[in-house]
Amino acid sequence: MPEDHTHESAKIEDLYLSDFQRNNPQCKFSIDENKFIIEQAWLVDDVRFVFDPKEVELLRDINNIAFRPRFDAIFHVDLNEVEFLYTYLKPDEEPARSYIDRCFTFNLLGDTLECCFKEPSSRLFELAKRIRWLPSTPSIGGTVARQFPAFRDAQRLESLPERAKQYFAERVPRSFFVKTQKPLLDCDWELLSRHINFHMRYYDRRTPVIEVRCENEPKKVEAFSERRFLADSFPTAMAAHEIDDFILQLMETAATASPRFAFIYYYQVIEYAGFYFVDEKSKKQIRQFLTDPAMVMCPEDKVSELLTVLSDLQRSDDVRISRVIEDYCDPSIVWREIENDRVFFSSPVEFEGGYQLSALIAGDTSVDTWQTMWMPKTIQQLTKIRNCLVHGRERRQSQVILPTRTNTKLVERYVPVIRRIAEQIALAKVS
Repeated sequence: MPEDHTHESAKIEDLYLSDFQRNNPQCKFSIDENKFIIEQAWLVDDVRFVFDPKEVELLRDINNIAFRPRFDAIFHVDLNEVEFLYTYLKPDEEPARSYIDRCFTFNLLGDTLECCFKEPSSRLFELAKRIRWLPSTPSIGGTVARQFPAFRDAQRLESLPERAKQYFAERVPRSFFVKTQKPLLDCDWELLSRHINFHMRYYDRRTPVIEVRCENEPKKVEAFSERRFLADSFPTAMAAHEIDDFILQLMETAATASPRFAFIYYYQVIEYAGFYFVDEKSKKQIRQFLTDPAMVMCPEDKVSELLTVLSDLQRSDDVRISRVIEDYCDPSIVWREIENDRVFFSSPVEFEGGYQLSALIAGDTSVDTWQTMWMPKTIQQLTKIRNCLVHGRERRQSQVILPTRTNTKLVERYVPVIRRIAEQIALAKVS
């Protein structure tokens, strides 16, 4: 007779964890060596909870909790409060003594939140007993749930060395609880946490705050290799002149800064030159006019030239910046950086936060075409990025460039271009 599969055993998660599955759709479940395993609580592969399938009452109780990948926290759904994991503290030492039992109410957006540092929940200690890190984890705790080892070790003192026993004997455990009046899982906890953090720091510079992790993985941005040599090889001889010291310091700082700060420092070089280089060039031209013997006759062409120079001194910052780039930069040198990352620059770029830039070049743009069209489009795009980084939003747009890892990688692609422009300006001999 054919084998009957109509009465297969129900899965443990379906028997005991129906609410948990609904509140934690990111989690995965498995059985390994007669142990029930919950994975992906924080959307990482190297942390898991391991239960004995016979722990029925405990499994039923965790129906009342939820995890969220951006927080090291336990969301107690039945109690309508979040427990943010913290640590063990010496109760008589500052700064811990000032906040170890701190409680306060926080009113925001029509909700009254009850916030308090207090003894961790029994659920936290039960989960701490059962958390495991895979051997591939670079360090215990990895990048998530780093607080759990202390809460686990405090429950097995007999197996710890004397030094560790003394550590726990001098300290008390604390979590930070936030209780809301609104349904717990309907709240925007990133928004609430950032507001709570801001106000706690405002009143106490040494307060612990809620860690809000960035996205676990930035969106994929194609890898690129920065061009190494300006020309085909390193020159065997160079003739140099003294570079403006302020520009030199900006360039040195930018060379080792993160992409966002590097971009801003290189842009400062262009801004600085746009103001001082244009002024110096105009002053030099005015001196030449004043020492020209023929100027006493006020010839029409000389007067027109003088008026042009004086007009340059009155131009806006944007015009000055464009002018200094056009005067001192060779577009064929900038092109080498563009061509090195042609696929990126021939596609539109959308930043997290909604800000968008059109493609800088077409797919078939050549160096000859580039030299006819590179300005003012290049500086316009660089200025828009700079405005978003410095001012939060581009002055004429409602979209922003959020401070995310994905956006940092996108900004990094523009750094070789603005650096090459800043370098050429730095090398310019103005006087």
